[in-house]
Amino acid sequence: MMKSTCITLFTGLLVAGCAHTESLTSTEGPTTTAQQQTEGLVLPMQKPVAALGLTLTLQKADDSRCPLNATCIRQGSVVTHLRVQDAQGNAATKILYLGDALTAPEDRGVREADTVLVALGSKSYRLVLTEVQPYPNTSDPNPPEKTAKVSVATL
Repeated sequence: MMKSTCITLFTGLLVAGCAHTESLTSTEGPTTTAQQQTEGLVLPMQKPVAALGLTLTLQKADDSRCPLNATCIRQGSVVTHLRVQDAQGNAATKILYLGDALTAPEDRGVREADTVLVALGSKSYRLVLTEVQPYPNTSDPNPPEKTAKVSVATL
């Protein structure tokens, strides 16, 4: 009886194990259109940058982040307004932010990187804001103009 139970148990485990080890190769499964991506685009303030058939413009950066050499009650945030336009003239302005959500729309939580989707015409894109420079510093009375680092991907 014990031998029969062990064989049944072993056979069951063998079948279950085989079901979990099956994997699909990249040629199996559904096919999708090729996704394009551009990472680390640096957008200067009010200067259009072209990528993936789009023109991106950093229109505004409201920076309330706690300066590097200060002690603050909250970390603050930087809220950016990015205009995205395609070759056909379709355009949208998206708000992305880093830091606390207190001053940002949609209360998306504290962000070290922010992602939004934008649809222009028949195409969709993912925008990811990863950095806004320069970081505030009280010892620099004339900081350089803000820039935003953004990644763009077609969906």
